[in-house]
Order: sequence, then structure tokens, then C-alpha cells
Amino acid sequence: MQEEIIERIILKTVDIPSLPPIAMKVMGLIYDDHASLKALEEIISRDQGFATRLLRIANSPYYGRDRKIENISQAILLIGFETLKSLVIATSLRDLYRNFGVFEQRLWEHSLGVALCSSLLAMATQMVTSDEALVCGLIHDVGKTVINNAMPEVYFQIYEKMYKENRPVIEIEDETLGFNHTLIGNLIAKKWKLPEKLEMVITYHHTNPYPDYEDQAFADICNIVRVADQICLNLGIGLKEPFITQIDFESLGLTEDAINELIGLFKIKFDQQKDYLLS
Repeated sequence: MQEEIIERIILKTVDIPSLPPIAMKVMGLIYDDHASLKALEEIISRDQGFATRLLRIANSPYYGRDRKIENISQAILLIGFETLKSLVIATSLRDLYRNFGVFEQRLWEHSLGVALCSSLLAMATQMVTSDEALVCGLIHDVGKTVINNAMPEVYFQIYEKMYKENRPVIEIEDETLGFNHTLIGNLIAKKWKLPEKLEMVITYHHTNPYPDYEDQAFADICNIVRVADQICLNLGIGLKEPFITQIDFESLGLTEDAINELIGLFKIKFDQQKDYLLS
């Protein structure tokens, strides 16, 4: 009952966007066992923006290819259906940044940093696949984007208050709005019918300890994204909090030396790839 009341309050304040039509069509084809690669290629080719982003990512340093990927079918075969699902969600998320000023740029850059760092942590720990970690990191703060679109002046003031009072942003969101970006994100995940792992990350990336999971993989991916978020906040990737967050590397079974080495690698990789990711 309390959840229904909170949801009604949120929906009166913030418009929860739908998954864009192109994304719905692509996701439908990916989940259709009888759909052909040609049909998927035709749908993607109708949306120039999405097709361009797909080719850009297929040719990015992330995939390290020697030859240029020049068409949609090659790109799909290279990145695979699982990554394509992630890319559809990522592109839909990118399209939420309607008012793209300096603040929005920082929100987006932070999400991209967490995505790349999550991917590296996944490779280091072998807890989840790197592609899965990439999209989980990318979409973890989707609730912030939606709140900012609905009330940009108020949300900017929330961040100003965070810096002034040296407190976590989620605390000030609850205080100012009566809800926070994880609750908004949870509603979006449900409306978009996102996979359960994504919903868990969006909802619980600030929660510690986490709820009891039937599947340990849910706890693993939440831990990976939480640690990646801590690293990016401390490095000031996109948005820097006014305090140093302790990095909970032990939750991933990593040593301090291992996490420091990974942070060094992440800084190099992010500098190399951010131009591809940010455009």
C-alpha cells in the first residue's frame, strides 16, 4: 500500500517516459526466435541516429578491430544480440538527455564512466560478463536524468545543496522531493520491462546491505556497479561528490593493490574511449 502511495506521488511530479518506438521494435525482434538478421538490419537502418551510434560503437577501441565495420549486419554480428539489447537501452537512455547543457553533460559522462569501470571490474572478477556490466553501469542513474528533465532548476539546487552541506545526493533528494532517483529508476525499469538484473542495479546501487537475492548474480552485479560508482565519484568523472567515498573493493574479492591497478587502467581506457562514448 505504501509503495502505491509513493508511486502516485511520483507520477504526479515526474513524467515517466516510454521506451522509444525504435527500441521497442528492435527489442521485439531480438526476443523473436523466428526473426532474421535481415529484418533486424532493416528496422535499425530506418533510424539514422541509432544506426550511426551502432556503427560508431562497433568501430570503437572497446572492440579493438583492425578492419572497419561498414554496415549494420557486420556490426550486429560483431557485438552480438546480447550487446545489441544493451545498446538499444543505452541509446534510449541517451535520448532522454533532451536539455543537454553542462550539467546534463556531466550526468551523462558519469554514467559512461561507471559503465566502462563496471566492465573492467567484471573482467577482473569474472562475476558477470563485461557487456552486461557495461549496460548496468550505464543505466544505473537513469532516475537522475528523468528527475532533471522534469525539474532542472530544482535538481540543480539539490546538487548545490549537496556540495554546500557535504551530504549524499540521495539524502537531499529524499528530503527535497520526498523520493529519490532509485525509486524513479525502478518505475522506469518496470515501464520499459527491463531485465530483472537491470532493475535490481537501478534500484539498489546505493543500498548496502542488499535485499536477500535468490540469485547471487544480482548481488554480484549490484556490488560491481556500486564500486564502479564509488571510483568514478572519487575521480570526479562527470560529477564529483564533495567527500571521498571509501571504495568497497573487498565486496568483489579484490585487494587494495588490485583495485589501485584497475583504477589506473580505467583512467587510461576512459581517456581513450570517451570521445566515442560521449558523442
